[in-house]
Amino acid sequence: RTVPAGAVICRIGEPGDQMFFVAEGRVSVATPSPVELGPGAFFGEMALISGEPRMATVSAATAVSLLSLHSADFQMLCSSSPEIAEIIRKTALERRGAAPMA
Repeated sequence: RTVPAGAVICRIGEPGDQMFFVAEGRVSVATPSPVELGPGAFFGEMALISGEPRMATVSAATAVSLLSLHSADFQMLCSSSPEIAEIIRKTALERRGAAPMA
């Protein structure tokens, strides 16, 4: 899906049933220490792993092309490709450790 610059992709507190991969462009993750992610990066994984609501609002810093992975597909990926699942889980844990706990 293509998202124009400035558009909100997901909001803090919303339920999350998919994660996103940045194919082109950049997204801005609104956290106490804002972060920009570019091509090859992913976000939204924590909602799939933990079942908790979104932990940050993410918007398109530039026009961005995103690929999405829905919850059911994420579970299949975890079963069929444990090494990829481990990379996603490790990144989620690192991000959770960097985020302030509410």
